[in-house]
Amino acid sequence: MVSAWDSGLDASQACSNCTRYRARRDEKTCCDRCTENHCTDDNGTDESDGHAPDCARLTQELLQRIWESMISQRLHQMPASLQKGGDVLVGQLPQVTGPSYLLNRRSRWERFRCDLAAEEDAVCLVVPPREEEARRLPAPVILFLTGNGHIDDRQDFLWGGIDTLLRNPELRHCFFVAPKPLTKTGTLRRNDRSRWVWSEDGVWALFTEVLRRLGPDQVDPTRLYATGLSLGAAGVWHLALRYGNYLAAAVPISGQCEWPGESWPSRKDADPSMLRRLTELPLRVYHVDIDRYGGNPAEDMEWLCWQLPECKEEATLRGMEVDRKVELETRSWHREPPGASWHLCMAKGPLKDWAWYDDWGGDKHCLWQRVYPWPEWGLAEWLFQHSRSPDCCWRFDSEVLVVDSTEERKQEEAWLAAHREEAAKEEVDSTQDDRYQECAKRPKLEDFSEATRNSAKALPDEKI
Repeated sequence: MVSAWDSGLDASQACSNCTRYRARRDEKTCCDRCTENHCTDDNGTDESDGHAPDCARLTQELLQRIWESMISQRLHQMPASLQKGGDVLVGQLPQVTGPSYLLNRRSRWERFRCDLAAEEDAVCLVVPPREEEARRLPAPVILFLTGNGHIDDRQDFLWGGIDTLLRNPELRHCFFVAPKPLTKTGTLRRNDRSRWVWSEDGVWALFTEVLRRLGPDQVDPTRLYATGLSLGAAGVWHLALRYGNYLAAAVPISGQCEWPGESWPSRKDADPSMLRRLTELPLRVYHVDIDRYGGNPAEDMEWLCWQLPECKEEATLRGMEVDRKVELETRSWHREPPGASWHLCMAKGPLKDWAWYDDWGGDKHCLWQRVYPWPEWGLAEWLFQHSRSPDCCWRFDSEVLVVDSTEERKQEEAWLAAHREEAAKEEVDSTQDDRYQECAKRPKLEDFSEATRNSAKALPDEKI
């Protein structure tokens, strides 16, 4: 049985210095302090263990237990033919079907064809509750959508995203479902500007399939949460527009809604059904006040909360380094039921709570590196205040979502082909125009003096 540590999807090796944590992809160490041999590795808290603030701190034990703990939790439910002295017969496991079993024998990465038009199966990491928390099943589930840097594995998927959530001690009793943003798998689509964004339909099809595989004894459908960073924050917004009536709460960080399709056309009112799903979903949005990299959700939230009672609260919270702080202003709007309360948490930027950013004038975007790991930022406390009624939550026997983006992909390819043809034509025209301009700059014979013209006329043709 291959664990998440040993999986080829994101190969792992131990840090060459501390040997305790997973080394970053294409690196020998887990963080810069280990690279510089400044790590103390005294097994203390994040503040005292001597590692860099952004160290993922993913241990081999954790990544191996991601698969092994799921097997041990399921073993008592499997037929006797699949049990042998407490061990799972790996060769027989793939033949088991149904929502009560986890079927991926290669790793703890779940695979599923979430879009019939996709070239490959979608994959996502599933992290179960820690073993000491397993008695609290069925457990809440957190869907995590990562940012643009992880598209097609440009950056290490297990560093700078899901690892920050796993560090939060108040989330240890949760399942985490983290899809990989791969362009061939149907989890991404192109937006109106032909840029890759999360596909809300593909993600929801994958997410609900994973829920079915886990089963009702493992996960609590009344406590399904979604969060994401940057591009993933926009993905959470879009997921809320379409499937917000199944989520208990959502937390987008450092990203803005693009209002896809006809959800909120320019100079028109928002779609009423979409607006109902959105306004009945508890939202807590984190953003740096000067961040424009991923858009800024403040104006949208102000418009959608127009004339609602508002209150403000200010706080000083810990930063990336324990002795540096971040100023946070939280604006809250409260709706009457069935409407939900919304919170806009604006950090005063640029963030100067980490020496690594000092030469850059501070951090203007990566707020999730504070919100996810540190309990005092209030993520877990706020999330678990919310749940869905059993009468209106997602159900295991609900209709399976089938996504087929074939027509959309044909239109997309036609648009891209026309765009490439137009770009090529513009390049040819530009080259011809450059040549014309160059010729126009060359001196003509009449521009020279009479003596020079006479000398030129006296030369043989091949000398001119």
